[in-house]
Amino acid sequence: GNVRARRHAMSALLSVATALRRVPALRPARSMKRARVARRATASASAGSYVPGGPIENATVVVTGANRGIGLEFVTQILAKHDGNAVVACCRDPESADELMDVQLKVGPERLAITSLDVSDENSIGHWAANLSGVEPVARNGGVVDVVINNAGTTGTDGYTKWELEDMDAQEMMHVFKINTIGPLLVAQQLLKNGVIGDVKKQANGALIGNVTSKVGSVDDNGSGKGYAYRASKAALNIVNKSMSIDLADRNVTCLLLHPGWVRTRMTEGRGLIDADESARGLLAAMESQFGEINGRWYDYKGDEIPW
Repeated sequence: GNVRARRHAMSALLSVATALRRVPALRPARSMKRARVARRATASASAGSYVPGGPIENATVVVTGANRGIGLEFVTQILAKHDGNAVVACCRDPESADELMDVQLKVGPERLAITSLDVSDENSIGHWAANLSGVEPVARNGGVVDVVINNAGTTGTDGYTKWELEDMDAQEMMHVFKINTIGPLLVAQQLLKNGVIGDVKKQANGALIGNVTSKVGSVDDNGSGKGYAYRASKAALNIVNKSMSIDLADRNVTCLLLHPGWVRTRMTEGRGLIDADESARGLLAAMESQFGEINGRWYDYKGDEIPW
């Protein structure tokens, strides 16, 4: 009886060992996602062409709010990433955008165009989008843009002075909404209407829209209150992005939300935990699907997905 029991136990152990040999080694979920997305992007790309979600190479990129802070970092890092990249940098007053002009002197106007755009003004957005296909980097790209980074934003008419409930008024709410929510929506809308993105005949691989939002627009993450206009405007941008990610999918336009972290810039009055270069680098990685699937998703600069 003992011999039979030992044989039975040995047989069971052999069966377990055999089964374990057949189980593939487990990889972290994020690594598997990265590999899967990267393979898909590589497989989709024809030689030398940009594919949304793939490496930002041979891409023509629009950056709003590009004259300082994170926007300026996006411009410089995208140009440095690949010689085939070109950027249309947008700001309200190109004449005073000294740092952008310095970059343009180094790389040339064929790689960096500086254009006037006020995202709080519907007429400015319409005029800018209607003329964009003639701007040199876009004209050289067949009249289309590969990546749009809606980065322009504001905390309020006067920094953080109206952060409290008692200080809020209708004018403040509307000012912040115009820039943070309506601006990105109309930029996307007007680019679509003018065939600069979303025309599958001209742009078979499609385009990517990266909307720079903030974690303070997360309902789940709000544990400290205040910031009524800013929080509400970013929460509204999040739902705008979600709807666009659904509505534009059949036009091959991918829409992603980006949380830059608390960055030391003029907008944050020098307060923050990280510098603009680290933030921009992480957000570009998110746009390249290094943290996982991107359409309709929301990542921070570290690759963490933000709760709604």
